[in-house]
Amino acid sequence: MGDTNGGKFERVLYNLNKVRSKSWDKYKKVKETYLAVLKKEAKGGETKWTIDAKKKAALRLKKYGITFAVLKAYAEKKWLTDLASKIPA
Repeated sequence: MGDTNGGKFERVLYNLNKVRSKSWDKYKKVKETYLAVLKKEAKGGETKWTIDAKKKAALRLKKYGITFAVLKAYAEKKWLTDLASKIPA
């Protein structure tokens, strides 16, 4: 069997080119998280928690490559025009 470095099968048996299909749920959750923070801020005012949560949500948007323009279009699609006006340009 050769040197398999402790594994039970040789590397030839694995299909390394197989890729899972993406569900895109994470991208939807990232958008929903930012909008949820904006809703909380609109309801209770600006607090230290909302400032910190908004900063973290914006970093997560950047990580996934979602721009604020895309987020604004998503909010308008969900009929949240009051929140869409609060999203920075």
